[in-house]
Amino acid sequence: MSAQPIMNTLQNVGLSSLTVTDYETLDIEMAELESLRIRTELMLALQRYIQERQWSPEEAARAFRQSSPRMQNLINGEISRFSMEDLIHLLTKAGLKIQLSVLTPSVL
Repeated sequence: MSAQPIMNTLQNVGLSSLTVTDYETLDIEMAELESLRIRTELMLALQRYIQERQWSPEEAARAFRQSSPRMQNLINGEISRFSMEDLIHLLTKAGLKIQLSVLTPSVL
């Protein structure tokens, strides 16, 4: 996402005095938030998968060939310990399919 739509939106709500650096920072923060949202969805899918099978962290660790502490981190929702790639790898090991959609935002 470029900074221009953000700049237009901020101008519409009276925040037009922000600098280009401020807009670039907002761009980065928005990308980080989107990454966090996606990782959260992936982690929740894994947590549901484990809960549906009523697995303990030890059982999940055996099934995913991971350490028990690693699975405990997953079950506890410690998202900062998992990259998107880690979560995709675990979902694939579970035999789950991931669908990706990229939506075009509506014009302001």
